[in-house]
Amino acid sequence: MIIATLIGLLTFVLASTVHYLALAHLHRRLNHEARSGLPIVVSGIVGAGLAHLAEAALYATSFTLLDAFDLGGFKGGQADGFMDIFYFSLVNYTSLGLGDIYPTGHSRFLAGLESLNGFLLISCSASFIFLLMRNQMDGPITGGIQKSD
Repeated sequence: MIIATLIGLLTFVLASTVHYLALAHLHRRLNHEARSGLPIVVSGIVGAGLAHLAEAALYATSFTLLDAFDLGGFKGGQADGFMDIFYFSLVNYTSLGLGDIYPTGHSRFLAGLESLNGFLLISCSASFIFLLMRNQMDGPITGGIQKSD
């Protein structure tokens, strides 16, 4: 239980850090772009999406690690290789929860952490993209309040 908890918490912190760094990088880069409008917003969406894929891959790696330590696994459907575990991780990260593959043992704890972390990080991305779109449509925002003319 201790090893599973440590792996879960480490993955939670690592995924959150990756997401922060990705959004910070996107923010810096997109604020210095000469382009405006659609290319900026699409770049933000694609960048955030790639960060989410990397974070789900981190969780898939942690699920594989728990399986290697014989602390958890999967039942139902096909869960034979890394791609199947990555599929489960994406479904779980997005809180879609199809249920064709489900975790067993201590992997259930990691699955719960992943759903929580995914929800929080997807919410951060939604907020980031909203502000990016608002900034592109209405002009710069200072301190969260739009400047009046």
